[in-house]
Amino acid sequence: MRSSSEPNFPKSSPLAALTETEKARLEQVEGIIFDIQRYSVHDGPGLRTSVFLKGCPLRCGWCANPESQQPQPELALSESNCMTCGQFETPCPICWANRDRPERPTVQLQAFETRAAVCPTGAIHWLGERRTAGEIMRIVRRDAPFYAEGGGLTLTGGEATMQPDLAEALLRLARAEGISTALETCGHTRWSVLERLLPYLDHLLYDLKHVDSELHRQHTGLGNELILANLRRLVASQAPVTIRVPLIPGFNATVESMQAIAGFVRDLAGSRLSLDLLPYHTLGQAKYQALGRPYPWVDHARLTGAEVEALARLVESYGLTVTVGG
Repeated sequence: MRSSSEPNFPKSSPLAALTETEKARLEQVEGIIFDIQRYSVHDGPGLRTSVFLKGCPLRCGWCANPESQQPQPELALSESNCMTCGQFETPCPICWANRDRPERPTVQLQAFETRAAVCPTGAIHWLGERRTAGEIMRIVRRDAPFYAEGGGLTLTGGEATMQPDLAEALLRLARAEGISTALETCGHTRWSVLERLLPYLDHLLYDLKHVDSELHRQHTGLGNELILANLRRLVASQAPVTIRVPLIPGFNATVESMQAIAGFVRDLAGSRLSLDLLPYHTLGQAKYQALGRPYPWVDHARLTGAEVEALARLVESYGLTVTVGG
């Protein structure tokens, strides 16, 4: 949400200078990321470079990035890329299918670690690596010439607020170079972390999945009390929030659920709010297989265009500005 008045939270200048000492310190801050997606058009305005930080407090059954959930690096196997190279006594896909059995000895995990280092096709590989803020910013700067019309850096995940030191370092370094910043968050974090990052943010993309805490707990692993409380404080402080609602069949893609969400958003303090509806997709299924996990949301079909349109019109009837797809 943008208000016509000046935001109440403290906000630094987009070109706030850093001393060489402070810049060097920020560039050495480390964290674990699992991807950097260049030329993104879905994580904020304009063309953006999205940095995916590892770790998330939620366990959403429909999660499209299961590799984001654990904070530490994980081994994955893209079975279709395996050429059965013959370097090992047993092919990787056969072993990988059995990797989560309780009787699997520790030596088998060590064998996989060795395979990742010598796999000729990268079929077996690590998801997640430790990088410094300086290393990440060198990649972000390559896209700077394409940040016209409000593009810039977006921190996503996972949940970027689980690594507040790295998140702050990246946001401050980007701001010092005049690069627009955005943060995508599930909202389940301490207020002090959001308050720490807000001065360096131009956009805050805030996920709102459900207003019923028990249903939220059943399908994400946690209640939504903290999420709703943080959203109330952000809107009251006139932070630059855009609310994003994933439309999940079997969870919240119903008239009743969307009425409750729209009513909650409408009643938040502040002026007219914008709300993005993000239709459910199954593009993450292959990632579950690569990690040796079952896909939890397999029994739920994607919404039709007509169904999405009907829910969008319902939300609009509450006086909200709606965008489908974000």
